[in-house]
Amino acid sequence: MNLLFAYFRKYTVFALLASMLWACARQGSPTGGPKDADPPRVDTSISTRNFSTRFSARRIELVFNEWVTLNDVGAQVVISPPLKNRPRPDITLKGKKVVIEFDDKDTLRPNTTYTINFGSAIKDLHEGNPAKDLRFVFSTGDYLDSLTVRGGIVDAFTGEPVENVSVMLYDNLRDSVVRKEKPYYFARTDKSGQFDIRNIREGRFKVVVFEDPAGGDLKWDGQNERIGFPDSLLTLTDSSKGLLQIKLFKNQPAFRLFDKKTLRFGLVKLAYTGPPDSIRIQPEIPDLKYFVEKVQDTLLVWYDMPEPAGWKLLAGPDTVEVRNLPRDDFFKNYKFGPSDLGPGAGAGKRGGPQPAAPAGGSRPVKNVSQHPEKPLYIPFNAPVSATDTSKWVFESDSVRIRDFSVRPDSALPRNLVVSHKWKPGKSYRLTLLPGAVTDFYNIAVADTLERLIGVYAEKQLGGLNLTLQSLIPGTRYVVQLLNGSALEEERLVEAVTAEQKLLFPKLLAATYTARLIEDRNGNGRWDTGDYFARRQPEPVFTKKLDPLRANWELEVTMQAGVEEIKKGGKKN
Repeated sequence: MNLLFAYFRKYTVFALLASMLWACARQGSPTGGPKDADPPRVDTSISTRNFSTRFSARRIELVFNEWVTLNDVGAQVVISPPLKNRPRPDITLKGKKVVIEFDDKDTLRPNTTYTINFGSAIKDLHEGNPAKDLRFVFSTGDYLDSLTVRGGIVDAFTGEPVENVSVMLYDNLRDSVVRKEKPYYFARTDKSGQFDIRNIREGRFKVVVFEDPAGGDLKWDGQNERIGFPDSLLTLTDSSKGLLQIKLFKNQPAFRLFDKKTLRFGLVKLAYTGPPDSIRIQPEIPDLKYFVEKVQDTLLVWYDMPEPAGWKLLAGPDTVEVRNLPRDDFFKNYKFGPSDLGPGAGAGKRGGPQPAAPAGGSRPVKNVSQHPEKPLYIPFNAPVSATDTSKWVFESDSVRIRDFSVRPDSALPRNLVVSHKWKPGKSYRLTLLPGAVTDFYNIAVADTLERLIGVYAEKQLGGLNLTLQSLIPGTRYVVQLLNGSALEEERLVEAVTAEQKLLFPKLLAATYTARLIEDRNGNGRWDTGDYFARRQPEPVFTKKLDPLRANWELEVTMQAGVEEIKKGGKKN
């Protein structure tokens, strides 16, 4: 009897363990078999009926054919037209069921077609496949509106598609509506910048797109959110097709001084919302030694005074208070010198000849790859005021060179420009002895500095023949060649005829991007748009070119407004 009981207990425990292991195994994901790529689907037989009319229910149930998750409701779920008091109804998940509930605050408009677009908020539990094109549409009237607006949104300058931008359709046609009211219809762009608004009624609409954070108030703040709009109102009828391509831009703010920094002795930084070309700088202190440098939309006011004191700087209509800062403390830690001698300063660039660094390595050394037809630029950490070329040692193959010139850059006074007739493929050594360069504060370079210069050989260079077509005669253009994100060449062109040829005879072999800016106001730069002035940003046409090979010429035709490249080549 005892043996029988022991035998029974042994196999009962074994059966229980096996059952538990089998249950655990069933709860996990299968380890084999094909991956589930099918998106979850709504079981229409037990869900609230989609595309219904005379809708009055306060609860919608969507039951799926598998377990699902509900994520990022604030960014993904969009209802058009929006509810009056809330951005969306309550949306919850219960197993395989997604429940949408309207409360007493959610008053639905009469005779209106509503669309709830779920984006990628609903995904299957195991693989994360999003429900595809999931929308729930209903009408509180007798019929469903059926018109559609589609299109794409791109950045006005780069041409890249912009994701998660709100596309607004307003039945109020005033410009101020973007700040005061919610849109009648709206959608958000996908990863490719595309949008699709369906089930729209007939009528005229103002179309505006702008950046609105997830769960935002659907109103444009006018400051930090980019905006875009078509040139005319959108009129939708049964026979019309709404197809829009809109450029998104940072709205041109009113010109003003928006930031000022006076944290260190000797320098005041004034940042503006636009080019400060008309700003006149006038210190309150008579005979103050000062120098004004313009860097894009910022003015740098360099100053020096033997006896520090608090003072006022008049900058156009603004008065800037400059604190009394200790001069001696600043110059205890200040050292004048090149600004490009950071980590890895001895590394060469882009495959040019690399002379060997001198033994010892105790002096600041920088290897430089030099174009044979361009000057050498040496950047410093303060404006350059004087040079003493008797303390410059410039040589090639141990032979002293004296036919060179040195001057500060008139546009960027912290840059020193060294001009010489460089020989392609040659190597040079430039040594700056202590005292060779003096800055605005009358402080000279204290170290011995070296530049080891390798000039590109002719066989490393290629040529680009760029033909611009469909230009507007009498219009100015800015033509830029980009090597990655670096600006390699820039030219200002005034179109005399609809076609113009530009030659770039000696370029480093690389893959370039051509950018053509229609410079409508002739200021030599790209200008953004202004929503309230109904001014679009200046058109930009960008095209990535085929690789430019060394010792070859690349023939390119680029049309303003039409992205087209005709390829060809011939040996130099």
